[in-house]
Amino acid sequence: MSTKEKVAYLKGLLDGVDLKDEATKRIFQAVVDALNEVAVELDEHAEILEEQQDMVDGLSDDLDALDDEVTELRDAVCDGSDECTCENCQENDEDDEDEFDETYVSVTCPSCGHVFYYQPAEYDEEEKLQCPGCGGEFEQRKDD
Repeated sequence: MSTKEKVAYLKGLLDGVDLKDEATKRIFQAVVDALNEVAVELDEHAEILEEQQDMVDGLSDDLDALDDEVTELRDAVCDGSDECTCENCQENDEDDEDEFDETYVSVTCPSCGHVFYYQPAEYDEEEKLQCPGCGGEFEQRKDD
């Protein structure tokens, strides 16, 4: 049963009840009218939501098709090989290498024994390390 149908049922019950107190009847009628307005708004929002979902689905399909076309174009330009020497592929490979060249070092906190990793290149030589476990600070090892 939809929300509108439930409100219509309540309205029918209210119409069928013989209330002697006119004030009570007006209050119930106002509540049913308010519920009816909410039901109408819910239906409108459901329709809008369905339209937006259809639009998102369509955009997703278009994006997938565009991604496939870009992949086909890249493969056609780059001959589909992993050893491509074109400028675009070389730049992307260099970016990937730079991203993963960072060196991490494992350290054990002398206070609590917590093991964590850090990048020595990101710290000055005299800068202390702070343990994420206990918050204590300690000197970097010189061989790091």
